[in-house]
Amino acid sequence: MKISPWTIIVVGLSISLIMISYALFQFFLPNSNQAALFRTWGQELKAEADKLPRAKKRVENAIEQVKEAEAKWDVVVRTKTPPSSVESGGINLAVDRYTLTVHSLRFRDSVQSAINRQMRSGGVTVISGAAVPAPTDDPATILSSYYMYPDSTAMPVAVFDLGQVTVRGTWDQIRANIENWSNMPNYLAVADNVTIVESADRQLTATYDLTVVAFVRGKEISPAIPAGGAAAAAAPGG
Repeated sequence: MKISPWTIIVVGLSISLIMISYALFQFFLPNSNQAALFRTWGQELKAEADKLPRAKKRVENAIEQVKEAEAKWDVVVRTKTPPSSVESGGINLAVDRYTLTVHSLRFRDSVQSAINRQMRSGGVTVISGAAVPAPTDDPATILSSYYMYPDSTAMPVAVFDLGQVTVRGTWDQIRANIENWSNMPNYLAVADNVTIVESADRQLTATYDLTVVAFVRGKEISPAIPAGGAAAAAAPGG
């Protein structure tokens, strides 16, 4: 039987389509999908690489901010913290807590003396001063109750909310007295809610609220009271 030319053409086209289909599904499409995956992966890597300079800049900025904060805190440590020893009028929290209760009484007296001196700043007459509260004699709670550590703050600090005080003097004396609290050495002092009245002798009387804060310096904190109540050596702390 003689095969017509059209039959040969149709068979040839069919075979070609089969080969093209095989190549398409076996080679071209999988390779195209794989190429698309590689392109997507490459784009993701580029996007992450583009973030690196910004991330590096953020780290550098954070380091600078830490340095600035440390510099500011260094000023506070040098000017607004009490000495690190009881003998110098400050407090050392590294001693055992039984000793700390005794030392805290001496520290309280030192704070009171400093406030008494500051109260007379500007040449005013003190009508009613401020009394610094005494610490507890309980060694188990002395740190938390008097130095707010670690229950309320991340570092030891004594906050004395002293209520109202009253002074008398001229306008310049009273103004100097109130302003000088911000310059009180070794402590952060805040005088607010000021009221001023004039008496019959034309003297001015000022009443204001007073708060004094003592940031306690030191790298060691007395450890907790062990079982049995025996005193323990100091351990690293805040």
